[in-house]
Amino acid sequence: MHKEMLFRQGPLAGCVRGFLLLLCASSAFFGATCCAYETPRRVLFGGDAEYPPLEWMEKNQAKGFNVELARTVARVGGSKAEHHLGNWPDVIHALEEGHLDVVPMYYSSERAKQFIFTHAYHYLSHSIYARPGAVRVSSVDDLNGHTVAVEQESFAHQQLRALAIKPQLVLASNTLTAIEAVHNGKAEYAILTSLAADSLLQKNNWKLERMGAPFWSRGYAFAVNKNKPELAEWLQNALSETIASGRYQQLYNEWETTLEPAASDKTLVNILWISLAIVIVILLLGASWYWSLKRTVALRTQELRDALTQREMAEQELRHVAHFDSQTGLAKLQYFIEQVDDYFHSHQQPVKQEKEILILKLVDLDVIVRTFGFSRAEMVVSAFAVHLVKLNDSLAAYLGRGVFAIFTNKCNAHALFDRLGAAMANSDPGLNSQFVGGSAYWPEHGRSAGKLMRHAETAMAMSIARRRRWMAYESAMEPSRLDLDIISIFIDGNVQGIYPVFQPQLDLRTGKIISAEVLVRWQHPRLGFIPPNVFIPLLENSGLIEQITAQMIDEAVRVAVLLRKRNLPCAISVNISAYDLIETRLAEVIGQALVRYQGVASDIKLELTETSVASDPHRVKQVLLELSELGIYASVDDFGTGYSSLSYLTMFPIRELKIDRTFVSDMIGNPRNHSIVRSTILMARELGLTTVAEGVEDDQTLQILKKDGCDLAQGYVIAKPMAEAEFIEFMRAHAAQLFDISQFMKR
Repeated sequence: MHKEMLFRQGPLAGCVRGFLLLLCASSAFFGATCCAYETPRRVLFGGDAEYPPLEWMEKNQAKGFNVELARTVARVGGSKAEHHLGNWPDVIHALEEGHLDVVPMYYSSERAKQFIFTHAYHYLSHSIYARPGAVRVSSVDDLNGHTVAVEQESFAHQQLRALAIKPQLVLASNTLTAIEAVHNGKAEYAILTSLAADSLLQKNNWKLERMGAPFWSRGYAFAVNKNKPELAEWLQNALSETIASGRYQQLYNEWETTLEPAASDKTLVNILWISLAIVIVILLLGASWYWSLKRTVALRTQELRDALTQREMAEQELRHVAHFDSQTGLAKLQYFIEQVDDYFHSHQQPVKQEKEILILKLVDLDVIVRTFGFSRAEMVVSAFAVHLVKLNDSLAAYLGRGVFAIFTNKCNAHALFDRLGAAMANSDPGLNSQFVGGSAYWPEHGRSAGKLMRHAETAMAMSIARRRRWMAYESAMEPSRLDLDIISIFIDGNVQGIYPVFQPQLDLRTGKIISAEVLVRWQHPRLGFIPPNVFIPLLENSGLIEQITAQMIDEAVRVAVLLRKRNLPCAISVNISAYDLIETRLAEVIGQALVRYQGVASDIKLELTETSVASDPHRVKQVLLELSELGIYASVDDFGTGYSSLSYLTMFPIRELKIDRTFVSDMIGNPRNHSIVRSTILMARELGLTTVAEGVEDDQTLQILKKDGCDLAQGYVIAKPMAEAEFIEFMRAHAAQLFDISQFMKR
């Protein structure tokens, strides 16, 4: 398929509509991989009370294009939109605090750190306004030393704050008060959204003039509270369906004359009529005026032709800006989807050539930004785009943040990756970058561009998770119904049936039980018993493990204090994930639990997996040092199964090693495993660390560990994990006697 054919198909919109502005996360691809959300019953939209024609209040009713679009999108998504319009700074604050769900606004990278954005659905510009007779300025740089009115916390306010040389700002609560500041002489100029400012000036019959050409053209999108990613996913899907179904186009047509005021230039028409009148008069007066009039008409006609040519060129430029990314020259998402869907509609049957949508991500782009800055990252993106343009029979799009989409014939993805990698290396080694991808095939995986895009993004996310270079979409990549139920339960916060169990640890030197590990169990009223190996990894990957960790810390401190008050001291260890260490205030959570139950630092220990330690060593070290100052020490769980265990012992304040059950359970029948266990015990003794062997299931293994000098043992030979009451009775029964292994060995 040739690019020319792709670009001809489909209607060309007259104005800039629908652009994609991606996000975050970092974590960044899982929100697009599946529909893991529930439809909200209602969504509270915010907006500016004086921002026509996009949004305004009239007789206590919210009006405007944004208001109607929000209602349409909510209706398409099966929900109901409610609106609260007010002063812009208050609206922004309400969105940050979660009092509002969604607010339409300009997209910017600064705002993308605070909110989750949908695709852009409109494109607006800014202009400089002043009273008639003011000194002419042509750009923001000319405003240095002048007073400038600007709406507080608006996109223009953000841009002006970032300038090296700043004008004197007069902050206004909305666009109307900013205009009034210039009109009343409190400010010399104002920088405002052109569409809203022109509408208010016309409504109030104020004579302010535009200075220079429009600038700061940006996409307008829905911004969602950053703590509501499921709402953002629902909103994005509803907006996409609104656009794909034609409802957006229908709504836009209804508002088009307001959103795109065509200031018809009647000057030339009036001149033409005057010229024609002059022709009649001159013809009546005499032939002597004929040649002069003919020349005048020719000049005016040429002016009209020039004006029409300039207008056509401006419209072509606007269409190009609407459809193509200015940095890379590649198609924008909405235009890409339109072109692909046009191809599918015209090639339904029979399918002669399978097609492929391939999503590519430059995975080290964030590293390039941190190391070399944004300018180098933009150079890498631009260089990669150049090579995508050269692909035959393909259409490429840039989705932002180093993510690209390619629509092409079904091909060998590995060969394509090799070709692109070699091209990047040959063009400029300094601009080389690593990339991963995922593919979905038409018609095998879907017959619409939107569905294939989602499947390709799912495949790419799976490639990243499994550390693969590329993967093709499979239905097995979609989450199970149980996974979706678990995520939904924890997002709603209505978690029932979580409870702790405790497994004792035996001191092999004294025969006493001096510590234990708290383990989480879940018996859900509807789903039944859910094993920890099912829900724990899912919650860790989804950033929801914090609820479990906080509850287990609370239970561990409470039970440890209860035992200590009964003269049965027992330190209880809690498993900590990478998310707990890096993304939460772990020290604060532990401190609050100790205060709540009058506990001491020795009541609790932390067990860290090597994976959690490796995720962000510098942040982990900072948190562990903070905890060690409180007297809370850490243990490395599953020691020996990772790649950097020895380095952790010197980098972090670690006081205990738990030898992984993989080596302990098989040490009798496997001499190599026994050697690993013995060597680990000797190394820990030299470093002054306590050793704990987990997975001890028979008396012979217990005796060998004691002979080798292991400090503590944990396993079924001592006791299985027990509920609280059984565990307390276990501790009471054996507090005053040595542990009799034959009595408690599980047969």
